[in-house]
Amino acid sequence: MNLTVGPSPNIEGAVRIPPNKSHSFRALIMAALADGVSQIADPSVSNDWMRGIEALEMFGASVEPKADKVWHVVGTAGKLKTPDDIVDCGNSGIILRFFMGLASCCDGYTILNGDHSLRHIRLCQPLIDALNNLGAWAISTKGDGHAPVVVRGHLKGGRAEIDGMDSQPVSSLLIAASLADAPTELVVRNPGEKPWVGVTLDWMARCGVEFSNENFEKYRVRGKSVWKAFNTKIALDWSAALYPIVAAVITSRSNVQIPGLDWRDSQGDKAVVDILKQMGADIEVGDFGVRARSSRLKGIKIDCNDFVDQFMLLAVVGACAEGQTELFNAEICRHKECDRIAAMGKALSAMGADVQERPDGLVIRKSRLRGSTIDSQADHRMVMTMAVAGLVADGQTNINNCDCVKKTFPHFIEQMQAIGCDMDRVN
Repeated sequence: MNLTVGPSPNIEGAVRIPPNKSHSFRALIMAALADGVSQIADPSVSNDWMRGIEALEMFGASVEPKADKVWHVVGTAGKLKTPDDIVDCGNSGIILRFFMGLASCCDGYTILNGDHSLRHIRLCQPLIDALNNLGAWAISTKGDGHAPVVVRGHLKGGRAEIDGMDSQPVSSLLIAASLADAPTELVVRNPGEKPWVGVTLDWMARCGVEFSNENFEKYRVRGKSVWKAFNTKIALDWSAALYPIVAAVITSRSNVQIPGLDWRDSQGDKAVVDILKQMGADIEVGDFGVRARSSRLKGIKIDCNDFVDQFMLLAVVGACAEGQTELFNAEICRHKECDRIAAMGKALSAMGADVQERPDGLVIRKSRLRGSTIDSQADHRMVMTMAVAGLVADGQTNINNCDCVKKTFPHFIEQMQAIGCDMDRVN
């Protein structure tokens, strides 16, 4: 499926935002490790969610959907079994990295594989090295630090160091360390994406895992943890909410509401609201949720490391802001579903933007965008970002291969259409 987007100067109404994927996966994993039957209400259900369930059942858990969007998870009480087949992680970095940690808690050999991005872009070597240092055994079959990966337990604990530029290996080790035979001390060099690690620590704390955190640079985890089953409702996704928020801010006569968002939640992407306000955005946050209106924006320097998933969207904001916007400290974006720095520079250039690529980000100057044909590179955030850019471009914008939006915002197109955005599917 492809997507066409036309200029949409006047968008108005309310947008229903999906549940947060990061919370959903952590709740699912912690429930699978719990003792008893947990209930997860309103998770983010996607192809990745279903693939994660399939993998967890290979490790011994049982997961079933019940009425009213509630999923029951029969946990393993931390006693995982070795999968009897290859764990297919698909396009999901979180499944690959987190389940490598789970595999280190099994006695046998687990093989994990995935699509092209996992086999060539999403690096696993730091996690492989740390697992080996903590008494497990792990190897990349090609010797290049990417999937396929083979992991054998059992994780003993001890001390390890890891580069923390990518948060997923750190989160994986923290959860695995809670099941290790002995306490673990984890030293993190170059800690990045801290809010995502914070979400993991939030779930560990909810489940009663004993740990300490020294400024995201050193952790101590007790090991041999056992926690009881729990009931939870997944919070709405601040990351998804930012697409209609930015759409309202950069278009000329717009007023959009997003009900149900919780400012107290641990998601890091909510910080982008404050960044947008610094740029001049008219945004209100309260018990009602969020309201965003058309705004006159000015360019600023933005350290993107705490919200790298919004790097591409902030590049579009930069193209609509007076002066110059500099996005930096986002080198990890080169190792996501695609090289998001290079892909975004190419896409904005195709739309006529004044953009300069740097090793860790982009410099963007206010530009008059024009419609173009964009390659999504099967990256859900590229699709949503360039769809928002198309709302303020002259002429029609065409984005190919848009089915990937289902990964985090399954009804993105319908919700944007409902507030007046000129978007149409094309088969």
